Amino acid sequence: MELKGEAVASPPQQLIPVPVACLREETVTSFNLYLQTRGGQQPVLYREKHLPFTDDDRRRLEEHNIRHLYVDSREEKAYLRYLEKNLGAILGDPELPLEHKTDVVYVSGRFLMREVFADPRAGDTVNRSKAYVQLTYEFLSQEKTAFAQLLRITSYDYYTYTHSINVFVFSITLAQRAGAFSPQELKDFGTGALLHDIGKSLIDPSILNCKGKLTLEQWEEMKRHPVLGCRILDGHSGINAAALEVVRYHHEKVNRSGYPEQCDAKALSPLIRICTIADIFDALTTKRSYKDAVSTFEALKIMKNEMAEQLDADLLQTFIKMMGAP
Repeated sequence: MELKGEAVASPPQQLIPVPVACLREETVTSFNLYLQTRGGQQPVLYREKHLPFTDDDRRRLEEHNIRHLYVDSREEKAYLRYLEKNLGAILGDPELPLEHKTDVVYVSGRFLMREVFADPRAGDTVNRSKAYVQLTYEFLSQEKTAFAQLLRITSYDYYTYTHSINVFVFSITLAQRAGAFSPQELKDFGTGALLHDIGKSLIDPSILNCKGKLTLEQWEEMKRHPVLGCRILDGHSGINAAALEVVRYHHEKVNRSGYPEQCDAKALSPLIRICTIADIFDALTTKRSYKDAVSTFEALKIMKNEMAEQLDADLLQTFIKMMGAP
């Protein structure tokens, strides 16, 4: 059977590749799928939006050795929402390569967190975050090399939404390595770790994006974000006390040098201490407008030699081993 697409009168200006392996049979997309032609010719419409992608479609594409279709960049949001909605089926597909699965985990999580920070009080924010955490936790638990693969695609340019994904992945993996936590505890913790910086959505963007050292007044405002995050999430039926504690106390230190309350070490649970370590490590290893990123080795060296009094020694040692053998 010949594989044809329908000519497009107004072709898209920019195309985003979509792995055919990530498209689920009998799902209806809310975006057009394009077929890239050879010789620089205009792309053609392969599957119009609101039509199902079938097993026959997949078979014909495989027969022609077509591994990618394309989405118009103007419909990127619809495509990323599709990945998020189908994340469970994608991660559970035994035929899908691990590389594709980790890519989907990262890009769908990044999209989710962009939406969270754009509208943190949206009704479905917490439920979508919890669903993402549960699926990703199970994926990381079952695929022992998934964390190492995720490390390869972690963003080293700092954005609040990518930082949230990085801290969540580091935190949940460290908590698994540390042991002594039930699956439900880890899922609740994961939601707190993913949403730990949600309070920054209420901080003036000029402070968040400041290219130089913050003034004392700006720094005091920045330090409000853990409390603001709790205000956003408090009272939501999907957020329990353990998750809220992570949001509120992830900047506290065991030597009482943190904020917002300079808590005594006894008040900081192991899961809070884990998120603190993950948060500091990602801050050190990502590039920001006012500083360059440091390497993993250098970040761990700083944390061990210069911040030892601030962090849980046993958990830091476990984290160092984890990053040495992901």
